[in-house]
Amino acid sequence: MKTKILLFVCLFCASLAYSQNSFYVSLGIGAGINTARTYDLYAPAGATKVHPIGLGKGFEPVVRAGLFVNDFMAIELGVAYRMGFNTKIDVSTNLVGSPTGWNKFNGSMLQLIPAVLIQPDFDLGSVAPYARVGVIVGVLPGIKCKFDVTRGTVESVGLIKYTGGVSIGGTAALGCDFELSDNLSIYGEIYYDAMAYAPTKGKLVKYTENGVDKLGDLTTFEKEVKFVKDVTDFKKSDDAPDQQLKNSYPFNNMGITFGVKMKL
Repeated sequence: MKTKILLFVCLFCASLAYSQNSFYVSLGIGAGINTARTYDLYAPAGATKVHPIGLGKGFEPVVRAGLFVNDFMAIELGVAYRMGFNTKIDVSTNLVGSPTGWNKFNGSMLQLIPAVLIQPDFDLGSVAPYARVGVIVGVLPGIKCKFDVTRGTVESVGLIKYTGGVSIGGTAALGCDFELSDNLSIYGEIYYDAMAYAPTKGKLVKYTENGVDKLGDLTTFEKEVKFVKDVTDFKKSDDAPDQQLKNSYPFNNMGITFGVKMKL
């Protein structure tokens, strides 16, 4: 491991000495839409409609630092935070006495994005097209579900948070730099992210009935859940979390990013 780290440091230092303006940093903001969907996490028995939802849509500020290792190829590391938009789902069934109301879902995660950028010199003046391919490592991922459901005369309002685990995916982008000076440019790009997330636990963090806080009245089994691969030997206990089968939810999205880039 020490040898690999030393080799990376040597390559990094050699690349710094390769040419002037070989190192760059950029700051951008992107917005994406879903390209994959999953079914409603809480479709009740007797539901009259299937509600597809996706968790990839949202804003994504991103910071990147890159280093050209030759005339056309750079290695870079990006750090982004995906802030998901809410998807609202109306709860409705044909069953008498069944709940009515809505659920709102959104997903978010901090992303580390090591990538390779290819930017040939096409002699287009101040315009420099490029392509990027990389890996996304989603850390601190999470899904939130807000709900407002009425059954009979009782209105239940609450918030569930799903967390745990790491998300791994891939990303690709096509874009252009528009040079404003020798060291400053703006850029725009179209990107596609392919990834999924499987939470390992969930917790009810807010819960009221008809406006009265009832969270403290619930058992651990009613408030918490662990997602596992096998529930064959699971035995229910009020003092332990529920157990349910683990499932993956898509964060796939496609969008555009605009920003500024500075060569150092």
